[in-house]
Amino acid sequence: MENFNAMAYDFDTDKRIHRAKIIADKIREHIEPVVKKSALEYGCGTGLVGLNLVDCFDSLLFVDSSPRMLNQVKQKNPDARILCADLMENVPKNLKVDYIFSSLVLHHIKNTEDAFCRFYDMLSDGGRLIVVDIDEEDGSFHAKYPDFDGHNGFSHSYLNELALKTGFKTAIIETFYRDIKVFNGNESLYSLFILDAIKEKCKI
Repeated sequence: MENFNAMAYDFDTDKRIHRAKIIADKIREHIEPVVKKSALEYGCGTGLVGLNLVDCFDSLLFVDSSPRMLNQVKQKNPDARILCADLMENVPKNLKVDYIFSSLVLHHIKNTEDAFCRFYDMLSDGGRLIVVDIDEEDGSFHAKYPDFDGHNGFSHSYLNELALKTGFKTAIIETFYRDIKVFNGNESLYSLFILDAIKEKCKI
């Protein structure tokens, strides 16, 4: 299993930086450009994605359970708002935002249904959950970590059904990125999807 606290200082490889920019640009397409609102990036790591999107929001909270990862965010942007927490275990009281986004985090969370419920509760009415993660694959993506116990990606149909079951009004899912991972001389293809789910506004 990856130890993200230990990886913090060497995390920003050229490949990750390049991929993060592509991911951030894709997320930007799903953010309403006129009205700036509050946002939270869950599992922000060193801020590779979120720091590209600061200008999209009035406020952006970077959340990660690794203090060393968050330290990297603050070094890059001293004004960044950070929170060291695992929101799958403890959500600060009255935490409400208009956008929640994450990149390559969901497949590390064992209970996906619980994660969607927690995200739903943290969103304001009319808020949006934007998730970038791995399309369903054979486990090659984490071949370097034989003790990996998360998910080998997700099918679009499963996530669409889960989003609607949780209470989201609509869920749009599309694959937008394809690349190759190399481990021990073996190449494996993988692809990333983006999910955009909207929480229906309260009609009362």
